[in-house]
Amino acid sequence: MATIGNRVATEVAFLREQHAELTISDLPALGIAAAADAGLPAIASGNFTWDWIYEHYTGGAQVARQIAGIYRQTTLALRMPMWGGFETMPTVCDIPFVARRSRRDPDEVRDALGIPRDRRVVLTSFGGYGLDGLNAEALCAMPDYTVLLPGTIDETAMYERGFRYEDLVHAVDVVATKPGYGIISECLANNTALLYTSRGDFREYQVLVDAMPTFLRCGFIDHADLFAGKWQPHLDALLAQPEPPSHPATNGADVAADMLLEFIQ
Repeated sequence: MATIGNRVATEVAFLREQHAELTISDLPALGIAAAADAGLPAIASGNFTWDWIYEHYTGGAQVARQIAGIYRQTTLALRMPMWGGFETMPTVCDIPFVARRSRRDPDEVRDALGIPRDRRVVLTSFGGYGLDGLNAEALCAMPDYTVLLPGTIDETAMYERGFRYEDLVHAVDVVATKPGYGIISECLANNTALLYTSRGDFREYQVLVDAMPTFLRCGFIDHADLFAGKWQPHLDALLAQPEPPSHPATNGADVAADMLLEFIQ
């Protein structure tokens, strides 16, 4: 934060050069500070705030206070479900889930990407966390499931053919992941079950875990079973779950867009 003044000045100059009419931030303090200094509406959008995150960790209190001071300049916060924080933002409006929804038929996607139609399919989605040490042989030996490991699907070719990641999420039965807002919302929007494991000491983790069962078929697998490839009993139990009690809206992007237009019309 020591260089925040210089960085804000650079951003303010850019905003003026581009004739910007507002900023929307998810949810770094810099965009809000720059908008405030430029005299523009500063819109925040997300499901957790960074002051709330940093205050959770030893040594994070000072940074949390600095971020909170900037957040108080927010014109409007568009708060998504599964949230934490936002106490330092003066005006908060709750919006539905922001999620990417597939418009493709799952069988079309499976055929195009070489995914069998006659088996239950699990997509691994661990991003930058990686899966070093995973017993891939055990997963491939499961009699009732096909597991799409990293590299199984050529995502570059998939995008070049006009398919998107949400199409893949919609085409499978289960996504195995460490929970985050993006993948949870995509599973919700595409009616896909979610098998999750621990992320470690992330403050937002428990918020997500507590919220998921109300609107998503989900199940936990510990690291021991995850890396040993002992997924089948967890998958069987997950897919035997009934539909969740709540089916929340996933049109948050449309709602947010309409609200943003009010600031620039």
